Amino acid sequence: MSLLAASTVVPGLRPPPGGDAVAAAAAAESGGCVAASGGQMAMLYAALYTAAAGAGGLKANVSGFGSDQFDGRDRREGKAMLFFFNRFYFCISLGSVLAVTALVYVQEDVGRGWGYGASAAAMVAAVAVFAAGTPRYRYRRPQGSPLTAIGRVLWAAWRKRRMPFPADAGELHGFHKAKVPHTNRLRSTLLHT
Repeated sequence: MSLLAASTVVPGLRPPPGGDAVAAAAAAESGGCVAASGGQMAMLYAALYTAAAGAGGLKANVSGFGSDQFDGRDRREGKAMLFFFNRFYFCISLGSVLAVTALVYVQEDVGRGWGYGASAAAMVAAVAVFAAGTPRYRYRRPQGSPLTAIGRVLWAAWRKRRMPFPADAGELHGFHKAKVPHTNRLRSTLLHT
């Protein structure tokens, strides 16, 4: 967001506005608007790709990291985790609403630099709050590679693809530990195809 704010505020990082006399003269000669230079386009693309990479890295991990802060086996912490996720999704929704209302108003009526600057300031504040809590976080160490676990499941499914389905679902491996109740939905779909 800081790069986007800079690309809209710093005159050398953006093409001249259409109302500029020099730009208007150049546009009149070329029959259109003044195109952005290679450096200006590079700055814009660097800002957009950096924002996309940051958002992609954050959104994929933040909810999992938040759930790691609670012990689901403890009843009190289980309730606290539900409370956390309620607030978490409320804040995400509130941010989305503010982005398409207040931030758009600021960008259109005050200036794009102010809109991107407000977003950058909010992100700096969020990083500061996150960093301040670092000593209190719980960290779960990874137990092997998730790709290995996926591979084991796929290999076991392939090896057992011709085994008969037990009449009692209680005979299935891990049935009593499953977090999702057993249904015959997939089984009936496979039998009818």
